[in-house]
Order: sequence, then C-alpha cells, then structure tokens
Amino acid sequence: MQEEEQVPWKIASHSGWFKWNLGELWQYKGLLNSFVRRDLIANYQQTVLGPLWIFLQPALTTLVYWIIFSKIAKVSTEAIPPLLFYLPGVIVWSYFSDCLNGSMYTFLHNAALFGKIYFPRLIVPLSNIASHSIRMGVQLLFFLLLYYYYYFTSDIVNPNLYVLLLPLLMLLAALFSLGAGLIISVVTAKYRDLDYTLQFLLRLFMFATPVVYPAAIVPPKYEFIFWLNPLTPVIETFRAAFFSHKPIHFDYLFISVVTVFVILCTGLALFKKRELKIMDII
Repeated sequence: MQEEEQVPWKIASHSGWFKWNLGELWQYKGLLNSFVRRDLIANYQQTVLGPLWIFLQPALTTLVYWIIFSKIAKVSTEAIPPLLFYLPGVIVWSYFSDCLNGSMYTFLHNAALFGKIYFPRLIVPLSNIASHSIRMGVQLLFFLLLYYYYYFTSDIVNPNLYVLLLPLLMLLAALFSLGAGLIISVVTAKYRDLDYTLQFLLRLFMFATPVVYPAAIVPPKYEFIFWLNPLTPVIETFRAAFFSHKPIHFDYLFISVVTVFVILCTGLALFKKRELKIMDII
C-alpha cells in the first residue's frame, strides 16, 4: 500500500491574538483589485453625473460651509481664503468617514459572500480603503487646481517643504479609519443596535475635528484633549503645509502616529481573533 499523503494544514480550536497571516493577502491581490474595481463602478453606476460626483461632493460641501461658517457665522479662517481653508478639512473628513463606514460593515454587508467561499476577510476593508483612496487622490487634484489659482492671482498663499508630508497625513487618516472600522465591525456584528449610536457619535466627532474652524480658537484648557484626536494634527498639518504662516505641531503629530498605530494593531488583533466566530453569530 502506498503511504497516505500528508496534509500540510491543521484545524485549530482558536488562533492567537497576533497570528494575523498578513502575508496571505499578497496571494489574493487579484481579488483585491477586483473588489476595488467593483466598488468604483458600483458607486457611480446608474447616476446621471457619474464620476463627476467625485468633484461635486467636496465642492458643494465646501461651498455650503463657506456660506454658513464664513459669511453668516463669521468663523475665523486665519487669513486663509475660506474656500482653501474648508476644502482640506472636507477632503480629509470625507475620506476618513467613507473609509470608516465601509470598514465597519465588513461582516454585516458581506455575510452571504463570507459563507460561500474562503478568502482573507481583511481583503474587504482593504479594498474599501483602496477605492476611497483613489477618489481622495482625484479630490486632492481638485484642491491643487484651486490652490494654484490663488497662488498665481494673489500673494496670500505660500507653500513650504512640508507639503511632502501629505502622503503621510492621508496614510494616517486611512489607517485610523481602518483600525477603528475593524474594531467596530466586530462589535456591531454581535450588537446590531450599536450602529445607530455609532452613526450619531460619528456626526459629533466631526465637530470635535477642525473641519470648519481652526484649532487656534479652541480654549487653552481643552487644547490637549482636542489635539489627542488623531485627525486634528492631520488637518492642521495639511493646512500648515500650504500656508507658511501656520505652525506645525510635530509633537501632536507624533502622538497621532502612535495613537493610530495602537488603534490599528488593536483592530487587526480583534478582527483576526473573531473573524471565524462572527460568522456563526451572523
């Protein structure tokens, strides 16, 4: 008799907190690309304006903020043209919010797919981040066009070398949304009613982020708590990179990096630990 072929895998009762098998993602890069392409097509399929919404969404939001907060409420923009002041905050916040909302429903929106075939579940939130990153990149081009209009028509704007930090800033926003989204996806899969609470808290979180106002107007006694928000250094550094008169708070930016790293690691550990058990709950 021939010896039975040895099976190179085994079934374990549980996995460790730090056994993430991230290298497995590379084997499914084709699937990741397919999900990204699907998300980009699905977002604008059967719409009148199609991809133009990528530009219209931040443009219209910025215009509304300009009318309400600059013209009516008279909120300071620190000598920055209002449209240029609001647009970075709108882009960063929309990017974070869209990525978070896509990641936090990983299990609820893909339960049927997860139950039919195996692939690394992390592919789904990563594809969500990638598709929104492409949209965000296009919106940044829109910001640069508006910025250079002011650059050549006035002497108000003045960029500096810190614009090179822009990829890091957007990476921080992406990783923050990914880590938080993974944590929330595990919790909401078991407790469905938390979704309403989290959506409400997300709206409040926008006002705790300097999207429509500068960090300089925050009272000194609340400054430290305000800057602990990882998005605060991201948006403020974004503005400071394009307007030299604004200071860059590298100490808070470093705290933001550490905070995002901790949130991301926590999200990955919890997601990988619970991904199989959650399918039994759903």
